[in-house]
Amino acid sequence: MRSSFVFYFTGKARRVMGSGKVEVICPCCESKLQVDKKTGEVLWEQKKEIAMPSLSDMVKGLDSQKMEQESQFKKQNEAQKERNRLLDEKFKEAQKHVDKSDTRPLRDFDLD
Repeated sequence: MRSSFVFYFTGKARRVMGSGKVEVICPCCESKLQVDKKTGEVLWEQKKEIAMPSLSDMVKGLDSQKMEQESQFKKQNEAQKERNRLLDEKFKEAQKHVDKSDTRPLRDFDLD
């Protein structure tokens, strides 16, 4: 049993003369695909060559990533400190409102 699927294409396509094949250029990755018209199966694929960046460009990219990570860490650290401060204030405020009496509250199992 052959599985079939439907795909929607918005890129460039051209018919290969004398056959039931269509040559398609993918709009996302720009690879060339040869697709059978009847079955929709990809018969052939040629991926676009990706140029490798130079080593200095890679190092610059790593440096910028490191700086971004450090700034994110500092930002999160400050947010955590502020959160802790607010929670401490709320806790101290709640302690002021605590009943200071010596009597213990009744619990359900005390009534049994």
